[in-house]
Amino acid sequence: MESGSDLIAEQPLSRPATPGAAPATNGTGTESRHAAALAWYGLAVLMMTTLFALVVRQMLSLIAPSLQTSLGFTDFQIGMLQGLGMAIFACVASYPMGWLADRYGRRLLLAIGVGIWSLATFFCAFQDSFGGLFAGTVGIAIGEAGLAPIVYAMIPDLFPERKRNTANLIFYGGSLFGAGIGMALGGAMLEWLATSPGSLPASLAGVDAWRIAMVAIALPGPLFFLLVATMPLGKRTAPAAPATATDAAANLAFLPYAKAHWRALGCVFGSIFAMAIAMTSGLVWFPIALPRAFGIDPATVGVGLGTAVTVATLIGVFLPGLALRLGARAGQLPPIRAAGFFIWLTPLPAAFLPFVTSPFQAYTVAALQGAMGVAGSALMPGIIQDLAPAALRSRVLALLGIVNALALAASPLMIGTISGWIAGPRNMLYSIAIVSIPSLVAAAVLISLARRPYAATVRAIGSHLPGEDA
Repeated sequence: MESGSDLIAEQPLSRPATPGAAPATNGTGTESRHAAALAWYGLAVLMMTTLFALVVRQMLSLIAPSLQTSLGFTDFQIGMLQGLGMAIFACVASYPMGWLADRYGRRLLLAIGVGIWSLATFFCAFQDSFGGLFAGTVGIAIGEAGLAPIVYAMIPDLFPERKRNTANLIFYGGSLFGAGIGMALGGAMLEWLATSPGSLPASLAGVDAWRIAMVAIALPGPLFFLLVATMPLGKRTAPAAPATATDAAANLAFLPYAKAHWRALGCVFGSIFAMAIAMTSGLVWFPIALPRAFGIDPATVGVGLGTAVTVATLIGVFLPGLALRLGARAGQLPPIRAAGFFIWLTPLPAAFLPFVTSPFQAYTVAALQGAMGVAGSALMPGIIQDLAPAALRSRVLALLGIVNALALAASPLMIGTISGWIAGPRNMLYSIAIVSIPSLVAAAVLISLARRPYAATVRAIGSHLPGEDA
């Protein structure tokens, strides 16, 4: 009798259509255009929902000074709200949310998540204690925990393989820019509330601006709940409930799948973790390292580093699509090979960091390293989509958030420890280089080692290998 791991390793997993969904047909040109329009509408809903979540998340950072003023919170308590309350609970809830999404329907769980974080945001506005606000941020974290895994799991349901990478890159780039947009929208709202108190109803006179802001950003919750709940599912959606014994095993057997394909998963997620360590180190510590090394004002660093990150993001999101298009013309270029190309380039600018002699040179290093890192990272969700059976897709993608959260926790600790061992004003620059360069090399080696097991896993689960002729 075959074991569960043998079954998953050697037999393709079936991917039947959703009960009640229209069967896939060749269709007419009108039907194809209609299906494409619905898919792009679905992606727009997912992007708007993500922007909504990012506004909520950024608002928690923006109201921190107000919480200290009105409620007397300490720096430690603010750190608990923004760190423990968000990161740890989001990490813990990510896989269960993915499991529920695979089991009961991704659209349903995403809509429930929207409802949870909207209610939790509304709840926060009426709290006067640390315990109450902490509970509210935990609710926001749990509601948002399944956002990225579920969205990336739904994109293959909406788009055929030839358009999926484009959709992934659009969503990835939108998420990166959405963080900045969320910060800008939240800041503009708080600034308006602070400068235009007379424009508010008399009933809100004397109410803290941060409370009004939290209520305001919670109000669109029902609208986004309805948009998600009614968005198209697509003709490639995995079943919400298994129809056969084989489907039931595929729907529940994550551990046998992981055991059978641990090489591919280990190399891919190991590369993501190593890349996240390096990229996080620069974002977190550059604002401290550059004033210390060059004696410049922190505000100046913010402008210069912000410009470098923006340029890097624009270039990094554009490069993967260009590389895949050129690769398709040349024959074939699987996303994992394109990701490896960009990741191998990432350590080169990082190697110059210990030798920079001006802030401009440091910004240039950050921009070049960031552009290559973003380009490689932007392809990772698509690679994971290829590795994951349809019935396990949300759970496998949930590991992406968990790995990134672990890297976010480990990187500051590593650099902070190493910088204490090095004397001088450039100690932080050296520490960033000591951590990031080996991490980037490890990420490149691991993604290169992943190619063969990746191809084996994709074929084993019955997927079309990206780059192969249909």
